[in-house]
Amino acid sequence: MPLSVRFWFVWAFALLGLTGLLLGRVVEFIDFSERAPFSLLGIFMMIELAAVLFGVTTALQRKRIAHRFAIGISLLAVPILAGLPPVLLDMPSAAANGWYALTVPLGALISLGLVVGLLRAPARRYFSEP
Repeated sequence: MPLSVRFWFVWAFALLGLTGLLLGRVVEFIDFSERAPFSLLGIFMMIELAAVLFGVTTALQRKRIAHRFAIGISLLAVPILAGLPPVLLDMPSAAANGWYALTVPLGALISLGLVVGLLRAPARRYFSEP
């Protein structure tokens, strides 16, 4: 297994763990009144969770479609690391700005590293099953 694919698996499982830890806060954040029976944050989290679970499942089987899912999941670093914690933890604006200054560049570096690694030939060859 190429090193970039191993790093992607670490990122995907960390993303699953972070989603599991934040899911209780997402449910608390949603207003289940008749005016708003759903929220965009809840929809985003459910789509993200389904995509990561499907991506990991197909990557374990080395399917070709998993390569595309791996690249897409690699791009979730900035919205997950930078966007969710300030909203879910009700950070004051000064703390949220500091959080953004720290995690946006970190998320961009994680995404860039994963995408570049996954676009290399060894990673593409790893996903070889039709």
